Amino acid sequence: MQPSHSTVYSLLFLLIFRRGLHAQAAPEISSGAVAHPPASNAPIVLPLEYVNRFLYITLNDERLGSLTLLVDTGTEDTTIAKEAAEKGDIHKSFFNSTNVFVGYGNRTNHQKNRTVAISLRSGNTPILSGSAVVADFGELSKQYKHPVDGILGWDFFERWCTTLDFPARHLILRNLSECAPPAGKHGTLKGEWSTHGLLLPSVLTFSNKRSAKAILVLDTGSDCTLILNTQFRAVVGLGESGPANSEAKGWGVNGELRGDAVPISNINFEDGAMHLDGNEGTEIVIARRGSISKLHWWQGGIGEAKLLRDGGMGNGILEHLTWTFDPAAKRIYVEAAAQSNPSKTP
Repeated sequence: MQPSHSTVYSLLFLLIFRRGLHAQAAPEISSGAVAHPPASNAPIVLPLEYVNRFLYITLNDERLGSLTLLVDTGTEDTTIAKEAAEKGDIHKSFFNSTNVFVGYGNRTNHQKNRTVAISLRSGNTPILSGSAVVADFGELSKQYKHPVDGILGWDFFERWCTTLDFPARHLILRNLSECAPPAGKHGTLKGEWSTHGLLLPSVLTFSNKRSAKAILVLDTGSDCTLILNTQFRAVVGLGESGPANSEAKGWGVNGELRGDAVPISNINFEDGAMHLDGNEGTEIVIARRGSISKLHWWQGGIGEAKLLRDGGMGNGILEHLTWTFDPAAKRIYVEAAAQSNPSKTP
C-alpha cells in the first residue's frame, strides 16, 4: 500500500534562549499513553534535575533502557529521540505519513510519522505506557548542552495529579482521585484545558503602561520568562525589527528564533486570581516576523491553532512557584516557593 500524504500536526513548544532573561517576579497568590496509578494512596516522588532552566527526569524502559527526558508541558505528545527509539520497534504510519512540528523557529519541520512502544518506570514503579512519537531532534539536541533522550509531554500530565515542585526538585504523582488543593496558602486557576495543552488567560502590562490581553501556553519546555507572538510588537512600540541592543536569539524545534527583549511591569491571570509583579530587571521576548510557525484552524483544529496565537510562559517565571495540575477538576493550584533554588549552569 502506498502511503498517503495527509499530515499530523504535533506541537513542540521547545525554546532555548542564549540571552540571560530573568523574571525576578514577586508572586502574590490569592485564594496515546496510559498512566499507572500507585497501588497505595502514597504519592510517588520522583527526583528532577534543573539545568539551564530546563527540567529533566530519568526513567527506565525495558527495551529502550535508561532515558533522560525533558519535562515539557508545551509538547502535546510524549516523544522519544530517534537514536533512543531505534533500540525498540519503530512503527511507521502508512495512512498519515508526515508529522509537521509547529512552534518556535524560522523554518518548517516535516518528519516521518513514526511511533515506538514505551513502558516507562521509576525503579519498579510503572509510570507511563503506550506509544510515543519518534522525532529527530537534530540541531536542537546540541542546544541543550545536556543529554536528552526524549520529552515527557502534556499527555503525561493529563493522566496524573502532578505537582511540579521547582525548589525541592521533585515531580510528585498522585492518583487522580487523590488530587486536592494544598493545605497552605495557594491560588487556584481554572485555565483552559485541552488534549493539546494548558492555556492561561491573562492581561499583560508593559513598562509603557499599555496593557493587552493574552492567552498563554504554560510551557515548561521554555527557559524564557514570556515569549509573545508578533502582534504584541505594536503594543510596546516596536517596529518590524527592533533596536540592536534589544535583540534576543533563541532556538526552537524549527530552528532559530529572533525576537526583542522588552521590560514588563506585571501579569494578571484570570481577572486577578493570580498576580505577578515584575521589577526593574524583568524582561520578556516578543518574536520577530517568521520566528513562530503558524497553524490555521482548518489545518489542525481550533484547539491547536489557539495554542500558537499569543505566546507562552516559561520556566523563567514558573520556577518561582510550585504547580499542581488537577486534570479531573480542571484546576491548577499555585503556591509561592518558600525559597529560591536557581537552576544549575554547568
